[in-house]
Amino acid sequence: MLGQTWGYDGGGGGGGGGGGAADRDATFEQIFSELEIALALDDNDSDVHRILAALNLTRKDHDKAAYHQERALALNPNYDLVVVQQGELLTWLGRPEEGIDWIKKAMRLNPYHPQRFWNHLGRACYCAEKYAEAAEAFSRITRPDHTHHAFLAATFAQMGNAVAAAAHAAEVLKREPKFSVAVYLATQHYIAKSTASATRPAC
Repeated sequence: MLGQTWGYDGGGGGGGGGGGAADRDATFEQIFSELEIALALDDNDSDVHRILAALNLTRKDHDKAAYHQERALALNPNYDLVVVQQGELLTWLGRPEEGIDWIKKAMRLNPYHPQRFWNHLGRACYCAEKYAEAAEAFSRITRPDHTHHAFLAATFAQMGNAVAAAAHAAEVLKREPKFSVAVYLATQHYIAKSTASATRPAC
């Protein structure tokens, strides 16, 4: 089980995948248990701290997430998955401008980075109100899902491009007919949410 989580970097996506909340919670508890064992064996494993940071975000325990992220960064400061997660965490903590710098650093460290790095950058740029940069980042995702289209719809709405916003909103509903902004926002890990609307996810 633990070996299946090594690529996890906190995501924050809101897909409507299979399996219920109970199954997901049970899986997370098993992962947490295995990670605690791994940590007891070696407290200097940056991957263990990285994953614990990400998983604590799913519990919205930002203090523990920040602790493990700091440990991971101190242990392995040039590991792209740790560096990008630093940017992602800062975005969740309401410091997206700083987050952008860390995410771009991770991209420089690994020019062949996973596509999800573009999602992290797009989210950070959106939260920093850098809408053109957010649109550019999300547009780099070759196989966008409904959450990416939702952010693009919101981004273009903020830019005053109603045509593009409507097109991406239509793509959201085509992929996920029951999509709900409120349900999606409940999956997010922001430490504080501003008032959200159908065209502006909270940051």
